[in-house]
Amino acid sequence: MNTAGTPPDALGHVATLRIPFLNPEHAATAKRALDVDREVNMELVERQTWLEGNMLVVTIRAATIRIVRLATNAFLSSADLVLRTMAEFAPDPDEPEETDAELEAAAEEARRAGGGMKGIELKGGVGAGGGEEVK
Repeated sequence: MNTAGTPPDALGHVATLRIPFLNPEHAATAKRALDVDREVNMELVERQTWLEGNMLVVTIRAATIRIVRLATNAFLSSADLVLRTMAEFAPDPDEPEETDAELEAAAEEARRAGGGMKGIELKGGVGAGGGEEVK
């Protein structure tokens, strides 16, 4: 990706990041999510991303070292959001998923231990989800 109107030698400052993922599929998902955002100052910054196995590799070129730092910080902020989202919603393929029966058993154990939810208590002590009719 060459920036419009800027000679290639004007972008002489470079930072390369290598971000590891659990597997190549997770790296590809992150790349797709991060490639949507373009640089604000495209005439001063060039960003290239590619995959190497389970690694997302990012090269940021800019006219000044300060702009490299700012662009890198912005990219890392976006990458952090993607990584946290994936940690929450994209399961680790090496960890076995709990079955419905295991989840139900854990919920039943929590109820027996007194940690179960009793519903939302409304004014007057009547609770939603507790079986009482609210008038």
